[in-house]
Amino acid sequence: MINLDFQTIIIMIVAFTLGGLVKGATGAGSPVIAIPVLAVFFDAKLAVAIMAVPNLFSNLVQIKQFRRSVENLTFSFKLSAFGAFGCLGGTLFFILTSTRIIELLVAIITVLYVMLSFKKNSKKLSQQIAKKLAPPIGLLGGFVQGTCGVSAPIALAFLNATGMKRVEFIFTISCFFGAMAAIQIVSLSFFNFMTWQIFLLGLLSLAPILLGMSLGDRLTKKISSQSFEKLILVFLILLSLQIFLKPYLI
Repeated sequence: MINLDFQTIIIMIVAFTLGGLVKGATGAGSPVIAIPVLAVFFDAKLAVAIMAVPNLFSNLVQIKQFRRSVENLTFSFKLSAFGAFGCLGGTLFFILTSTRIIELLVAIITVLYVMLSFKKNSKKLSQQIAKKLAPPIGLLGGFVQGTCGVSAPIALAFLNATGMKRVEFIFTISCFFGAMAAIQIVSLSFFNFMTWQIFLLGLLSLAPILLGMSLGDRLTKKISSQSFEKLILVFLILLSLQIFLKPYLI
């Protein structure tokens, strides 16, 4: 299914390293970088399937790391459970629809992520409202994740609005992404889309992602997080334009 020539390998390494770079600098966001990069050069469906594997393992690491620092697990597990259920529907849509539609969805969600990043919302949700919104937000985020592999705009915007502490935030987002990644891998395997080759490539992608995470952590100590975020947003805008114009580019 995949022609792993030298150029393909280099592009994949760059894509996953960039994804890890953003995750290391900001704590989240590897798919929102890696999937659009891969979608420019390859099959968007292939990018989503490969990314599900490192998503699972990288988030399991963060779940284990922050588990003991979180007192109330109910909200995190509730959001994750509905996210996993929504991801089933999204995966079915992913299987049935065309690759071009998946590419456009990746580009649209990426643009939405950029827009939300520029628009800083100072309003916070009360715990009571956040608990009521967890099921529909989880279902929507899960569906989007299952469809195009990039649900960060929905999940991050919602959790940022709750005003939760950093430790609880990272644990909750890791549970959410981890649960959906597990569902993606199982459901894609059921539909014979997650082959052993794709699964192995996903495992191998952990190496450049971890390298990027280390570089991202060091980079934030040398430049301001605001400057780094602006560079990433400009990069994402260019990627989105590439995806939109892909059929017309030589």
